[in-house]
Order: sequence, then C-alpha cells, then structure tokens
Amino acid sequence: MNPISAVRFLQWSKLAKPACDRAIYQRMKKSKARAIVEIGLGDGTRAERIVQVAHKFGAGSNVKYTGIDLFDGRPDDQSELTLIEMHRRLGALGVKPQLVPGDLVSSMRRIANSHTRTDMIIVSAGYDPAALDASWFLIPRMLYAGSSFLIQDEFEGPFRVLSRLEIEQRVPAQAKAA
Repeated sequence: MNPISAVRFLQWSKLAKPACDRAIYQRMKKSKARAIVEIGLGDGTRAERIVQVAHKFGAGSNVKYTGIDLFDGRPDDQSELTLIEMHRRLGALGVKPQLVPGDLVSSMRRIANSHTRTDMIIVSAGYDPAALDASWFLIPRMLYAGSSFLIQDEFEGPFRVLSRLEIEQRVPAQAKAA
C-alpha cells in the first residue's frame, strides 16, 4: 500500500467532514500512532482514513487496527456496515484488522489483555453510557504513558482527550480493589 500524499493528509486534517474527525488525524500525526482501537465505526470511512494516516506517520506496515462495533447486529436506524465489508475495505489498505462484533462490554473484555500498549483509543458518539461505565476498569491496562484516549459525547461533536488521571478516576472503586 502506498502512503497517502501530503495533500490528502492536509485535506483530511484541515477540511474533512465531519469536522470532528480532523483532530483525530492531527493527533495521529503528532503521536505517530500505530496501535489503534476504535469503538463505533460509523460508516467505516474514518476507519479507512485512520489506517491510511497510521501507515503514513506510524511506521507503515506495523499498523494494528482494532474496531469494535455491532456490525451486522446494528439497529435499523443506523447505517448498515457488515463485518465482511469492513474486513474487505481495510484489507485493501494493507492491514489485517481485528474487527470485534458485539456490545462494548463483552468486546472490551475479549480484547483488553491482548491490547496493552495501545497508542490511541477512540470512542465515537452513540456508545451506551452504562456499557462504557462497566468497561472503564479495562481501559487503563490497554494504555501506557504515551497513549491518547479520545471520546465523543454527541454525533459530529468534538472529541475530548481524557488524561490517564481522568480515566483512572472513572474506574469504579470496587474494580480498583480487585
């Protein structure tokens, strides 16, 4: 796979629609993110761009992309995105993605221990707040000092960056004691 051009990156990082995605691409360039976990893939376009930006700035062939989504189990009011389609789209970009179908809690439990040293975790709007609350205790084990955690509270709203301290504060007390 050929990396994206500087012009293409500039388009995505300054002019991309939705505008909220621009901060992700800019942060990826700065951090040279290679290991990315994305929760909620939307129509899949952002996932494709993330992989391409990671190839350009994050050491090319070492890109590790994991996507968590309901895929074929999405409600009728959401855009259709099948697991097979997403595998094909990302595979065409030269990455072997790990796509995890299912709800947030069970998916995070399946991947957390094998995804230590994740460079970036992206949580898109539309997540179930109760499911995220039940998953907070898994997130710190996936991160290291140089990791980024971005969360979006509303569709097409800005992504907020949470610090490690903010994440630790969200971990329930009973999970910290275990």
